[in-house]
Amino acid sequence: MREILFRGQTRRKGEKVRMDGTPVESNWVYGGVLQGTGDHSIIYQTKPDIEKKVVYTDTLGQFTGLTDKNGTKIFEGDILQGDEYPYCSDGNYNYYAEVVCFDDGCCGFGLCTHKNPKSAVRGISDGYCEWFENFDSNNWSVIGNIHDNPELLELGKENT
Repeated sequence: MREILFRGQTRRKGEKVRMDGTPVESNWVYGGVLQGTGDHSIIYQTKPDIEKKVVYTDTLGQFTGLTDKNGTKIFEGDILQGDEYPYCSDGNYNYYAEVVCFDDGCCGFGLCTHKNPKSAVRGISDGYCEWFENFDSNNWSVIGNIHDNPELLELGKENT
């Protein structure tokens, strides 16, 4: 049976800063979810003790049931890079990153390719989606996520 697991942020990257002004990293928590109707939801854990953490609803992501080639769990919103095609082009745009997304209509996870320079943290539909049917996670690495590393979506440059 596939593990049902969610993650969410209790603190966004840069939401707090140190005395010297450097941003504090985000704080992720993992467990079950009680999704709220507003800006916040709850991630709960039952082991080793029962704990509830308030998280930002827009950072919630579900575990796909897959791990990358390094054994890292792949969640919705993760940015992946493939070994075979780390940077390729279709003649109009260069592709760099693939974002793990969930499509309600198809009820499944997929990889959404972001086109540069049109990349956006939101608006995953501006790329195309390839479903996880034949996904070989041994050829992919999690290199970040859309919340902490939106700059990874904009590394490609428009062809000249």
